[in-house]
Amino acid sequence: MIYIHKDLIYETIGGSWYYTIAHYLRKKRVPHKVVNGHGVDEVMSLNPTKDDIFIGRFAHDELDKKLSKQTLPIIWNKFDKVFPSKKSYHFYDNKKRQYKFMLENNIPCLETHPIKNKKDLSNLKIEYPIVLKKSWGAGTEQVNYFNSFEDVIDNKKNRGWTLKSIYPTLAQEYQDVEYDYKILLFDSKFVIYKRWMNWKNGNKDNFPYGTEPNTREDILKLRKPPFKDIKLYDAFDDVDEDLMKLIKKLLKIQKKKLDTYFMGWDLLKTKDGYKVLEFSVVNEIMIPNLKFFDLSKKEIIKYPSRKHFGNREKRIVGIKNLINEYIK
Repeated sequence: MIYIHKDLIYETIGGSWYYTIAHYLRKKRVPHKVVNGHGVDEVMSLNPTKDDIFIGRFAHDELDKKLSKQTLPIIWNKFDKVFPSKKSYHFYDNKKRQYKFMLENNIPCLETHPIKNKKDLSNLKIEYPIVLKKSWGAGTEQVNYFNSFEDVIDNKKNRGWTLKSIYPTLAQEYQDVEYDYKILLFDSKFVIYKRWMNWKNGNKDNFPYGTEPNTREDILKLRKPPFKDIKLYDAFDDVDEDLMKLIKKLLKIQKKKLDTYFMGWDLLKTKDGYKVLEFSVVNEIMIPNLKFFDLSKKEIIKYPSRKHFGNREKRIVGIKNLINEYIK
């Protein structure tokens, strides 16, 4: 039996997963049940067998995180197999924890410094320009570029839509690159694409992607991301020997150390090689070009595209592949 969390919080932006998962399992004739994974009484009443699986999107929304803190520990205690797993969710939306984990597991990453306030920053030996980012946040929330120490001002502009202080923060030396990589790493395959960093030519207030902002009202009421969609580009041709070696290393780590069949990894290619920026078990699982690299066949698999195959359909393909990893 597959238990599916009814993630109603994200219905306003078409981001709920439960309907897609239930429809897919119904077609495959896999027994399943939709439940409210945020209802303490409902979760407490579940009596799963050792083979049952619980899958749900427990994501970034403030209310979602608040409710998930109450129910996910119960779910992890009742089920042997859960997406997201306890070990992987421990690092969700916490870049400070992620950095410590990457150091402990020899994952190449950027040197990162926790900063409490501007006085703390003034004592830091770091080469400018720098990037300051919150330990929490998605969609470039409070990620800021500063050319000099004097430019670091805790004002409304730099606080972004959250209107919260830029401190405490994490500091990294700026890497002058044109794009970053997103790797969606499943247990048997991966997707890779690059995101263009257009902040120099586009919206300079949105570092690094340069897209225009969504209104604060849409962010709060409709749960839209802080900024509009980023341009995505196929990056399978960029996978060289070093990157493939890193991908296989990350796969072993996410299986053995994070107990998950899926993880999203953000990377940069710097002058010192590939560096992981952050990782997250909860992702926008969209497959932009409908292509995967099959790790067992060692080849790219292309999904047939329909005439009107938009982002919604590409998300459905990603969710189906996530489910396949758990029911195979």
